[in-house]
Amino acid sequence: MFQFGYKKACKIAMAACLMWGSGTSCKKELREEIFPASLTIVNGLNDNTSFLSFYFGKSQPRVYNKLSLISSGNSMDYATDKMDLPVTCFRNNDTLQPDKPFLKTNIALEPGGIFTHFVYGSPAQVKQKTVKEQLPSRSQQDSVVNLRFINLFDNRPIDVVQLEPVPGTMVTNLAYEELSGFMKVTVNASVAHFRFEVRDHATGVPLTTLSVDNILPGTTTPNNQWLFKARTMLVTGTWTGEGVFSARATSIGHF
Repeated sequence: MFQFGYKKACKIAMAACLMWGSGTSCKKELREEIFPASLTIVNGLNDNTSFLSFYFGKSQPRVYNKLSLISSGNSMDYATDKMDLPVTCFRNNDTLQPDKPFLKTNIALEPGGIFTHFVYGSPAQVKQKTVKEQLPSRSQQDSVVNLRFINLFDNRPIDVVQLEPVPGTMVTNLAYEELSGFMKVTVNASVAHFRFEVRDHATGVPLTTLSVDNILPGTTTPNNQWLFKARTMLVTGTWTGEGVFSARATSIGHF
């Protein structure tokens, strides 16, 4: 009799504890869910040689040679839950003076947002531009790359002409610091190469050419960095006068 009563009492007590636990857990305030922001940082300095190293924090980095490097004309991707992101940038090997970074700033982000931050201008007068992205949706039914252009070429308007696969003008009179909208460029197995020529708008002088293989040499494999993707073509460099300039065209992907 005692054993039966004891077991029954234990079962009742356990059930009460479970009910109490479930009741109190419902009253708990859940932590606010944070969606990381996506950030792409672009090195668009017009000397076409400087590499940049980045540190995301307010203190000084402990090991400088482990910082993320971005070579000229390239980019890096970063995800963070900090919506006011502190950024310190060193140029080339100037970390010998850690208290005098090349660039120190804060980038305003939004939860779940996609952003691109361009670092450009000259080493003597660095500039910044942050873009909140609305990237085109991907469709595997449409064999294209969504391509846009940004002019970071020393305060000169430019034209961009597609030479391959389909000849034609992509943008004309694109002002310095201006970013075009996305345009569809055909990508399929019949396209061997992409080739774009950049011209000075005022004089028509060819400045530089961007050439990319669509089908990887010696294979039938397509370049998966372009098919279905969104990309930005950067035009950087300096202009002293007709025939005296340094220009470069590269492209970065948005993945």
